[in-house]
Amino acid sequence: MNPIVTDAKQIVCVLPKGTGSFIEAGLISDFGIRNANFHHARGVSRISSRDGLGAQQEKDVLEVAVESGRAEEVFDYIFHRGEMHKPHNGIIYMSALPKLSVMQLPNLEEFDD
Repeated sequence: MNPIVTDAKQIVCVLPKGTGSFIEAGLISDFGIRNANFHHARGVSRISSRDGLGAQQEKDVLEVAVESGRAEEVFDYIFHRGEMHKPHNGIIYMSALPKLSVMQLPNLEEFDD
């Protein structure tokens, strides 16, 4: 396997709190993708006519880098698993990456003597 991929995409999702780990688990079980970054963020929603300020909300942010050939499939999977077609279930976008370093843990069986 080549350790550098020169044609890759980064998929980023901003999701309701508690959704990111569910999607990340699906990426591991269904695609074998273990290189996703998952963290939390806080933001302010749209301005409300009632109180003038948007409510602060916690969000999950999921980022995953994949080869361009798999990007559309992974994007669609995340979109549907996160039910992003429903209002307030997050946003998702994809951008080009000029290079992606592929990192893997060594096979520990090779070191058993």
